[in-house]
Amino acid sequence: RSRLDLGERPIVLSASAKRPHKNLMRLLDAWTMLPAPRPLLVLPGYPTAHEEELKRHAKREGIADDVRFIGWVSPADLEGLYRVARCFLFPSLYEGFGLPVLEAMARGLPVACSDRGSLAEVAGDAARLFDPEQPSTIADAVSELLLDEQLRERLRGAGLRQAASFSWSAAAQATIASYERALNERR
Repeated sequence: RSRLDLGERPIVLSASAKRPHKNLMRLLDAWTMLPAPRPLLVLPGYPTAHEEELKRHAKREGIADDVRFIGWVSPADLEGLYRVARCFLFPSLYEGFGLPVLEAMARGLPVACSDRGSLAEVAGDAARLFDPEQPSTIADAVSELLLDEQLRERLRGAGLRQAASFSWSAAAQATIASYERALNERR
């Protein structure tokens, strides 16, 4: 916390690239809807040209002090962020899979994420889902996770189980089975 100047407020972590499809602009809009004192939104991830637009938006909306764009962090610092965060938020409009959601769940962090595409499937019932195009639903999800200890505990346990159901071994077995089906159909 001190090295990254994060203070003592509750931290909401949202690790992703700063790209438009990650929907961080609407996440910032949602942050304006939270009552003060707001939790600290921490946004690690490699910087892009879009990040400057996000920073200007946060300043214009009066939430620049409630958001930290901390750039790329070491694996050790990222682990530290997972440990101090109250929850993980992933508002992406589109993901091929949604590995960040599983990474947070595997670390026991309650997750709120977009209900779009693969994210709803990856998260299952182990995350608080929201409509990523409606900042108010993002704000509602954050508020629930921050205020409802029972919900956080339920999602923490469900997330650990959900993450454990995904493994490289299972992915390899499913890939082999898919190849075998394709070969059998060709014959």
